[in-house]
Amino acid sequence: MGLKQTLWFCGLGNAIFYVKMQVDHTSLGIFVKNFSMQHILVPIGISDYAEATLKYALDMAKTMGSIVYVMDAYPTHTSLTAMTNVNARLAKENIQRIRTLIDHIEPQDTEIKLVSSEEDLIGSVKKLNQSIGIDLIVTAPLNNEINDTVFLGRVAGSLIKRTPIPVLVAPLEKTFNPPKKMLLAFKTGEVKDLVTLKPMIEFQDHFKTVLKLLLVKVPGFANRNHQLDDALLQRSEGLLYSENATVYQGVLEHFQVHQPDLLVAFKRERGFFAKLWEPDRIYKKDFYCTIPLLVLKNKA
Repeated sequence: MGLKQTLWFCGLGNAIFYVKMQVDHTSLGIFVKNFSMQHILVPIGISDYAEATLKYALDMAKTMGSIVYVMDAYPTHTSLTAMTNVNARLAKENIQRIRTLIDHIEPQDTEIKLVSSEEDLIGSVKKLNQSIGIDLIVTAPLNNEINDTVFLGRVAGSLIKRTPIPVLVAPLEKTFNPPKKMLLAFKTGEVKDLVTLKPMIEFQDHFKTVLKLLLVKVPGFANRNHQLDDALLQRSEGLLYSENATVYQGVLEHFQVHQPDLLVAFKRERGFFAKLWEPDRIYKKDFYCTIPLLVLKNKA
């Protein structure tokens, strides 16, 4: 256990909020210097946005010197024995479709590896992660769905909910641009494992991205639970404060003022995002953003 201190901070606007918070002093140390974004996974579905998402990931990987693994995200597996031949044919067609996308993009100076598996998507992702260690998954909000009311479809939602790997949700039909400003929104900034912060740190160090923290106080959440890890505080250039019904509403309040080009959030076993992703699908009425969304995995 490190030392703890009381932190005072103020919110936006004319009103000033003074809140006591407990800060756990944890040094990032050598851990930060030794991290690099080596392996990026891109699951590709059948939507019209597949090519744009792949190009987004390849452009990012090129700037970071990463290897890109491309995997079929369209469900072709079934337990019915009679469908085995059909599954095999569909899987072959999907792989060929992905090869065509790669050839059309004509990537340069980026190593690409096409991954095939007989398991379902989540099983395949977990197996690949155990084999090589995936640093980041890049996915489109929608991979196989066509629904204007949905922000995150089943593929993106299940990757966020059912894997331990951080996920970057790339906006539809947007090109990759190095982020200049990140906003990390949370209702508790306690970090159980510094590994959780690795992707965010890599973005900061590689692109010189400015990080601002937004703590959102929601109803029923005691002040004593508003912990902030010192590792976060050290990496940021400001701590903002908001009182709202949800973390999402707090984000909306500050979004226009600070205009971040990357939104960062924790996916925890409990809390706002845990409840939000229970059905593996998120509707726009519950959560929506038009900039890249980086979801960090935190057990707490």
